[in-house]
Amino acid sequence: MREIVLVAAGLLIGGFFGVTTMCLFQINRDRHYIYRKDSDKNEEKKHSEDC
Repeated sequence: MREIVLVAAGLLIGGFFGVTTMCLFQINRDRHYIYRKDSDKNEEKKHSEDC
């Protein structure tokens, strides 16, 4: 019985940390994409101001 409880607790804790880690990487990727998108818009503004 003790083994079943330990396995269940391990799965819950491991699942929590796994989902948290994946969410953090996803948030980091979204911010990187937004930053790159803003950077492209700023480049277009720089080029249009030069002309």
